[in-house]
Amino acid sequence: MKLFVKNLTHVDLSYFCPERGLLGESWHTDVVLTGKLNDESMICDFSIVKKKIKQWLDAHIDHTLAIPALNSGADITTLSDDRVSFNFQHDDGRQFQCIAPAQAFCQMPVEHITPENAAAWVEAQILDLLPAELAAVSIRFSKEQTDAPQYQYSHGLKKHAGNCQRIAHGHRSVIEIYRNGQRDEALEKDWSQRWEDIYLGTEEDLIGVIVEDDLHYHHFSYASAQGLFELKTDSRRCYMLEVDTTVESLSDHIAHTLANENPGDTIEVHAFEGIGKGAISECKVEK
Repeated sequence: MKLFVKNLTHVDLSYFCPERGLLGESWHTDVVLTGKLNDESMICDFSIVKKKIKQWLDAHIDHTLAIPALNSGADITTLSDDRVSFNFQHDDGRQFQCIAPAQAFCQMPVEHITPENAAAWVEAQILDLLPAELAAVSIRFSKEQTDAPQYQYSHGLKKHAGNCQRIAHGHRSVIEIYRNGQRDEALEKDWSQRWEDIYLGTEEDLIGVIVEDDLHYHHFSYASAQGLFELKTDSRRCYMLEVDTTVESLSDHIAHTLANENPGDTIEVHAFEGIGKGAISECKVEK
């Protein structure tokens, strides 16, 4: 007998891809529980199991930087202050580095992170936490099914009291843009390309631009409630803003940028932060 929970929660994270680098991601989470019926003609108490699984996901993978610990290019070191240093050397010589408190990382024992092997790893971690009468648990991670343009962004919000303060977490997000009240797919596609595989940085967090072997890197650092965070990443994948990269600020920035590029038109932007939530901003610049 099996029980299922569709869309138990959404998991927002960044993960490191050896080819593309730092990628923001948002996954639907579906769960299937397998077991025998008890004296109450139930497999288990649904509410307790759902709560335990969600708590584990929130504590161990949501709003983390997931790293492929078994990839040959990965160099992972625990520092004396209990922070973790993750360094990666790409085949073309480019480098990536993130130094952060240990809880900001999710170290997966894989060479490449996919929704499938991430789910298999989670299944192995949580089975012992669930009621003994359960014979198996199956997790399915999947991205949002949509034809709308999307972009994958990573960022950090140092002023946030929760896990959003981590310097490299992210989202896969839809964007909806209306020009004079009509949905404009060309503008949506254009913006999704501008922010493809992007790191959204705040100017006051930028320590400087490092040049090594003719390659340029943006170096970010800040201290927040969870500790000291540092990030060095390819300058070509960075987009800088003067403000904190909250979804409210992002929608406002996109609306004002497009309004200035299209004077006389009213631009309304629905910027999503992951799945099913976001902010709306409107702007018009007179000709």
